[in-house]
Amino acid sequence: MFLYGNIRKFRAAGIPALIIFLLLKMGSCLPEGEYKIPVNYEPRQMGDGWAISDASSEGFDPGLLQEVYEMMFEEGRFLSSRSLLIVKNGRLVSESYFRDENDISRKGNIKGITKCVASVLAGFARDQGLIDAETRLYAYMPGYFDGDRDKREITVEHVLTMRTGLEWDDKVNTRDLFNINQFPNSVRVVLTRPLVSAPGMEFLCNDGTPQLIMGLLRNVFNMDQTDSLISRLFSPLGITDFVWEQHSDGLHYGGTGLHLKPRDLALFGQFCLERGQWDGQQIVSRDWMEMASRPALDSQKTGLPLKYGYYWWIDADNNAYFGMGAGGQYLYIVPSREMVIVHTAGPAGGNGFEELSIEEFLDLAGRIIGALK
Repeated sequence: MFLYGNIRKFRAAGIPALIIFLLLKMGSCLPEGEYKIPVNYEPRQMGDGWAISDASSEGFDPGLLQEVYEMMFEEGRFLSSRSLLIVKNGRLVSESYFRDENDISRKGNIKGITKCVASVLAGFARDQGLIDAETRLYAYMPGYFDGDRDKREITVEHVLTMRTGLEWDDKVNTRDLFNINQFPNSVRVVLTRPLVSAPGMEFLCNDGTPQLIMGLLRNVFNMDQTDSLISRLFSPLGITDFVWEQHSDGLHYGGTGLHLKPRDLALFGQFCLERGQWDGQQIVSRDWMEMASRPALDSQKTGLPLKYGYYWWIDADNNAYFGMGAGGQYLYIVPSREMVIVHTAGPAGGNGFEELSIEEFLDLAGRIIGALK
């Protein structure tokens, strides 16, 4: 950080560009001092509605769980990790903050897990009979389509399972979604992409497709913005301190851009674990929550040893489903164990700071499950 912050000084001093490059390269590989704070995993009393418990009371072998945390706190490993929370039986059993204990109250971009929230919001429309998964998207929002009649074959389920057939490259096209000056309509950004396969044939997980769900919800609920739907979900859960990035057309971004505190992400996970119920109130129907979190696509379609539901990944080996986002964001739900695992991370920086990969996270989740007595 010091080197990057003083690059202008280096140039002003006449230091050659090659030397500056080498200094930057060395600096990026060598974080100053210890990177992580001391081991911590006792849950805090915050008065935020979370019931606090301990590992032994909720069925964990404390020694095995401690081994997991000691592994996570090792210097030189899991360098992008910022927090790890475990909820069992509706109680917060443990929470760790690896780089700064103040991360407990900081909001972070959950990236692709935003799609899982969009999936739940779609349940509002389905519960009221406003949408049907087998119906073509064109029937609900014809004004957004271009002249390519083949696109009219895209169904709501194709959108929810990432099988629209539309071309999309997150590294390029997601920037278009956020370019409100050049692209004033976020839904058209997606629907004007060319078809590269017939709708329903190919799986392509991306940040653009869920924007079609946000546009669909606005149309069927006849609203200008999606704020009221978000409030309908988050307010009963007590999630009030959040940021959800929003296009100038009134739509929040369905594929990325929701910023939550780790504990609030865990709250959302617990809500999903309870199949859409909270404090005795059924916010979203149990039927929808079960439909969204069961396999719609097998691993042959996804290209990973994982199945896929309505924006949820499914780990059949542990009877779990989860959301994941770039950089190492994970929300992992294990209904049979009454357990939720949250992992948040900072941006990947290379040189050993890479994000927690899906393989590494699934290994971590397996170790946590294995710590149960």
